[in-house]
Formats: sequence, structure tokens, C-alpha cells
Amino acid sequence: MKHVFFEPWIGKDYNTGGIFSKKILVLGESHYCGSESCNQCGLKYGETCEDLNPTVVIETYLSGHKAEWTRTITKFERSLVNKETNLNDSKDIWNSVAFFNFLQVAMKEPRQKGTAEDYEEGRIAFLEVVENLQPDLIIVWGSTRLYDNLPETGWLSGDNLEFDGKRIRNGYYQLKNGCKSRLIAVNHPSTGYSPRWWYKVISSQM
Repeated sequence: MKHVFFEPWIGKDYNTGGIFSKKILVLGESHYCGSESCNQCGLKYGETCEDLNPTVVIETYLSGHKAEWTRTITKFERSLVNKETNLNDSKDIWNSVAFFNFLQVAMKEPRQKGTAEDYEEGRIAFLEVVENLQPDLIIVWGSTRLYDNLPETGWLSGDNLEFDGKRIRNGYYQLKNGCKSRLIAVNHPSTGYSPRWWYKVISSQM
């Protein structure tokens, strides 16, 4: 994948769907590192900051590491299985899915917005990943900014999907082989995220 700098995490059971029996791609928006130079890593800047790739993030999480950022991953994984999870559960979940961050340049701080160029590069990288991984379901972390910056290429309009009066943004990507990847957007799990409520939405698409 020549336009991808931060290679996706691909669980060892992803291709069979693992515990979900469905290939699921989880899409975050960006990495951040807090360094003064962290917005200068990526394909256009050279080979730096590779330790920020999703594989390192998930491997660190599955080692039992605890930090502020790990709460985000824990909340999301619980919305996939509708229960409190332990480390063994986490391993089963993340070995069953793929995880990719859209922007191919790191941000200096959480929730920072990329430039127009960053999002354009992200769109190209995302389409490469989708074609490579052929997911059945894409779950987007962010129902506003990230969703609004998804590529139009291959996009098909979604359904009228509502839960408890809340409209769930959704659609499909038409793949080159004729198959379609279903896509739904959830609130970003870092804040204001109810795993139990979002389980209702996500499980309806499983």
C-alpha cells in the first residue's frame, strides 16, 4: 500500500472474522504524540515516527498497559460485545478486527484537526486499505469531522438508520471486485460514549 505510512493493525483472525464471523475494520482519525516534530512524520516528510503505527498501539494495549488513551479502546471494545471485558476478551476482540487511522501524519494533541492536504492524503490511503482488507463492515470513530472527510470515490448512499430517535450516519463503499463494504459512524469513544447503547447500533449491522 504505497500511500499508507501508518500500516493498519490486522488481527490474526481478521480474515475469518474471528469471534464476529465478519471482517470488521475500525477507523480512527489520527495518531498524536505530543512532540514538537510529530506533525512532520508521514510519507511526505520521511521515515519517522513509525512507532506510532496502529500495530504498536494495539500490541501495547494488549500487553495490559494502562493509560488515559487505553480507556478509549476499552470503551469501544465493550460496545462490540456488550459486557465488561478483561484482557483475554480484549485479545479475542482485537485479534478479530483490523484498525487503521485515517490521517497519515501525526497530530500534536488529541482532537486536533488536520489540514486539507492531510485529509486528501488520508482519503487515498483509506481507499487503498479498504481495497486491500475487503472489510464487510467499517466502523468510523467520529460521526462528524471524520465522516465528513471520507472519500466520495466508490461511495454509495446509506439507509434511514435510527435508534432511539438518533440518526446513524452510514453508507457503503463499492469495491473494485463488485462487493460492498458497509460503513457506519459512531461517536468517538474517547468521550460521551455509552458502550451499551452503541452495542445496539453495531450489533444490528453484524
